[in-house]
Amino acid sequence: MESLYNITDQLFVSLQQAREHPQGVSGLSTGFEALNKLTTGWQKGELIVIAAPPRMGKRAFALSVLNNTMFDGSLCAFWFSTNLSTNQLTNMLLCNNLNIDLHSLLSGDVNTTKLKDIVENIRFSGVSFDDSPYLTINDIETKLSELDEVCEDAIVIIDNVNQLNYLESDRLDLADKFYRLKTLARKFEIPIIAIQETEKQQNNVSKHFSDCLSLSDYDAMSKSVDVRILLYRPEYYKITEFSDKSSTLGLAELIYSSRIGNGCVRLKYNPTTFKFSETNVTLNHCE
Repeated sequence: MESLYNITDQLFVSLQQAREHPQGVSGLSTGFEALNKLTTGWQKGELIVIAAPPRMGKRAFALSVLNNTMFDGSLCAFWFSTNLSTNQLTNMLLCNNLNIDLHSLLSGDVNTTKLKDIVENIRFSGVSFDDSPYLTINDIETKLSELDEVCEDAIVIIDNVNQLNYLESDRLDLADKFYRLKTLARKFEIPIIAIQETEKQQNNVSKHFSDCLSLSDYDAMSKSVDVRILLYRPEYYKITEFSDKSSTLGLAELIYSSRIGNGCVRLKYNPTTFKFSETNVTLNHCE
């Protein structure tokens, strides 16, 4: 148990930090000003789910979050991958930093001096990738427990949550996975971002977050997930205009839902460089 004496001391520090931050951020920066205004940052002990069907850019969004925040010297990020190897993730991160496509990077068509500078920077960025095969939630807990210490500003990214515990005889359903990940977030007092691949295809920009997910997905999220972000690219579905008649070209929409509120943020997205960037467009509601 913890007394209110200690709890209020910690809360006061967090609220003071939010007051001094220009966007009112009391947690870790999301890397995007518009999203910071909605979320107040990634909070310790919270489970954040980034959900979308294939080809929406879920992994690229998480890499862009890292790219925007990992060079301030204080962030530790632990990325557990059930899909891509550490080399593939590092190549994507380099493309994100260098603003070049993967073919140019792998073929050597890149400014060598700039590449060396970026590589030197990311070496000391505090980011670690783990691509252990057949990863389970127990593995993640063990690996985090074995660290000498988890730095104060730490974040865990899991890519993707669908394939966790793949070989276990008691294969967990999605709600159980979210519950256990939420427990880890609270145990280690860090935000955990879980990337989830959904099957439902959106043919129109949805007005409500629940419309974008299957009922089972939404039910699983509602029990343990603190922040839900649906990533949606109408351009992929050949939708050329938002409801306000503005162009969807090169834009993605982040439909945000949490216990503190709802909203939408539009970001630019370049799939060839795996890069999301600001548009300064924040919506009060989903389209």
